[in-house]
Amino acid sequence: MTALYAICDDQWVLARVANSPMGLKAKTGKTYNNAALATVEDLRANFVLVIDQGSKPDQEWQTVIGNPQVVIDGAPNEPETMTATLQYITQPISLEAAKDKLRKRATHCCKKAMFSGWIWDRAEGESYVVQTDEMSRANIAEKGRLADRRVAASDATLIPFRMADNSTPKITPAEMTYIADTVAILRDDCIENLDAVWASIEALPDIEACMAFDCSTGFPAVPDPEAS
Repeated sequence: MTALYAICDDQWVLARVANSPMGLKAKTGKTYNNAALATVEDLRANFVLVIDQGSKPDQEWQTVIGNPQVVIDGAPNEPETMTATLQYITQPISLEAAKDKLRKRATHCCKKAMFSGWIWDRAEGESYVVQTDEMSRANIAEKGRLADRRVAASDATLIPFRMADNSTPKITPAEMTYIADTVAILRDDCIENLDAVWASIEALPDIEACMAFDCSTGFPAVPDPEAS
């Protein structure tokens, strides 16, 4: 349970904590049926302090150990300066746990780069975001094979191809082949870069190096559809 009130003796030494405002009894003998209704000044006059809960430490790279401690601070001869706060005890996560966190983050960056699209600059002033999610890649591969057959047969029939903005320009077989090849290369480059990032993660010497590591290094930037 959360410690809400610090009950001190007349020297401002912590005697005990109260987890509820109900039925709180001060060392002076005064009992509060509901301490939440009392003023801070009245509580302090009876050596009771409202505990500042503060904020729980970020646990991305560290863990909180046990329950927080109540710390009494201030000048005892100046009661208005006395405060009570929760103090958390933390310890860094293990190096292997930090590396595992980075591996997962790098895998996410890889998938995001692979599946979030690729900007095709068809001509000056004409750009499209080509969808590269798994279903779209299968469609691209199928149309790429169709384009290869048409190129081999010298068939220049245009191929309708839907883009991320739902426009469907008609493109040449050669353009379709280029798109299919580029998307395949994008996938291979992302996987190859993930291997390199994982190797870099494995070589990190300590938690500080893990905290500073950028898992997105080397992956293609995710396109902004609005910029196409």
